[in-house]
Amino acid sequence: MTNKEKEILEIITNNPTIEQSEIARLLHISRSTVAVHISSLQKQGFLLGKGYIVNHDTYITGIGACNVDVYGKSLIPIKTHYDHPAHISSNVGGVMYNIICNFTKLGGKARLITAYGDDSYGNTIVNQCLANDIDITESLPVKNATSGIFMQIQDDDNDMYLAICDMSILEHITPAYLRSKERIITNSEVVVMDPSLPIPVIEELITICENKVPIYVDPISDNYAQKIKPYTRFFSLIKPNKTELESLTDIRIENDDDLDRACEKLLDTGTKKVVVSRGSKGLLYRDRDHRISRVLPPEENIVNASGAGDALMAAIIYAEVQKMDLYDGIDLGLAAGIAAIRSETTINEQMSIDLLDRILKEKRK
Repeated sequence: MTNKEKEILEIITNNPTIEQSEIARLLHISRSTVAVHISSLQKQGFLLGKGYIVNHDTYITGIGACNVDVYGKSLIPIKTHYDHPAHISSNVGGVMYNIICNFTKLGGKARLITAYGDDSYGNTIVNQCLANDIDITESLPVKNATSGIFMQIQDDDNDMYLAICDMSILEHITPAYLRSKERIITNSEVVVMDPSLPIPVIEELITICENKVPIYVDPISDNYAQKIKPYTRFFSLIKPNKTELESLTDIRIENDDDLDRACEKLLDTGTKKVVVSRGSKGLLYRDRDHRISRVLPPEENIVNASGAGDALMAAIIYAEVQKMDLYDGIDLGLAAGIAAIRSETTINEQMSIDLLDRILKEKRK
């Protein structure tokens, strides 16, 4: 924001119905110059619409994958080279979409920066984002391109057997494109990053956010953990599982002492917070001042385990943005994971703070 834009924004904040001619008189500039500055403020997200509504909303920004997920759930034990009877379904997904969608269902405001094609999948992605109150206006539509697709085969125990994905659409997000969204990014409370982004884009995002806004990362997989390993000092929070933490730290984890040692090593690189997802063992939270190990009673009604980690991440971010007590925020994350695995779809359509409160009451009996 330029100094003149700051002056104009202050005037409009104090008098949202003021005419452009009056602003011009107060600042001793032409009306056309005022119009240019107001247009810039609108593009940067500081003003909303023609009525000069000042945007005071707190929001987070997710940058990464949004795609269509296709799930095939085998009805019999998996065999190689065999035609399996199955239940097949599809929905909008992608780690970043899942996190952001869960976050908005909890009541938060979020913007999504992703890329999508001009195909039927792309239309589905846009419509689903709009239906879930996700601001997708900063995302990149790509002509003559195929939107991201993720395909997963689940075994008869509802767990992932194998998965493949095509996220080449993200290559259209360049450092220059990200730089064009700098104001939106730096005005965020938190930026959530997807490691599937190209490395030059990750490096540009780090440059944009450094000392301005915290970056949170879910490593997603062992391979992606290796990809972000050189950059861990720039991340305020990382949420790995056991094998991803091993990949990030080169420490084989066989017991709780190994787990603590790996977390310490990650904190020593400069990461401020580590949240280790431990499945049925709950989670471990570590920062320089806290070691919190939490677990809720085991869940028997497991319908689909694929969305638990994304829901947990969303709830923890929500708790931080709302400045909740640390212990309450961790429990909220655990409850969100349970809500996810009780749902046939990756995102529980009933996800809400009320649902998570009910789950916590149920589990604490």
